[in-house]
Amino acid sequence: YELAEAVLEAMRERQPGLGVQSRALEGDMLRKRVEYAQSLAVLNVGLENHPRSTDLRYARALTRLMLEQIDQAVSELEALVDEQPDEPRLLNALGYTLIDRTDRLDAGAELIERAYALAPDNPAIIDSMGWAAFLQGHPEEALEYLRTAHERALSDPEIAAHLGEVLWVLGRRDQARSVWETALESEPDHPVLRETQERLDP
Repeated sequence: YELAEAVLEAMRERQPGLGVQSRALEGDMLRKRVEYAQSLAVLNVGLENHPRSTDLRYARALTRLMLEQIDQAVSELEALVDEQPDEPRLLNALGYTLIDRTDRLDAGAELIERAYALAPDNPAIIDSMGWAAFLQGHPEEALEYLRTAHERALSDPEIAAHLGEVLWVLGRRDQARSVWETALESEPDHPVLRETQERLDP
């Protein structure tokens, strides 16, 4: 990470035109390191110079979610969706946030369905479809989506967490443990994956 930070700083000095990309990458990197306050600070600096950047605003919304600044994150994502109503990444991010972090389940599911219609092969969106189905009380339907998402993105710990939880609820607990344990080998500190396992199988 230290080397990556040095490279990003050098990139900004030598290629000022790459300021947006370098700040977004650094913000994402810090978020993955669970350094949320630092991530937010980096992204805010980037937005001072590039206030309309979609990538920086999107990254800041994701960091705000980690800081439990839910209302601010939702507002940021809603503004982005208003500007780009046919961008599946943004529709999915807002939809997933609504179903997972607020009580606006139906509104979130509708946004995810719009994203899925635009990008049906995207594993993150397929995962959201599954998680929405699960939260709406349809675990068997959710399982189909989540298995597909997991097959297409084996390294994604959040998808593994969701698939394992649905398997657990359906009584397939050995399968759930296997999914979690495999994911934990590569992402032992992932917050969603760890929370899911500890909550269901302490």
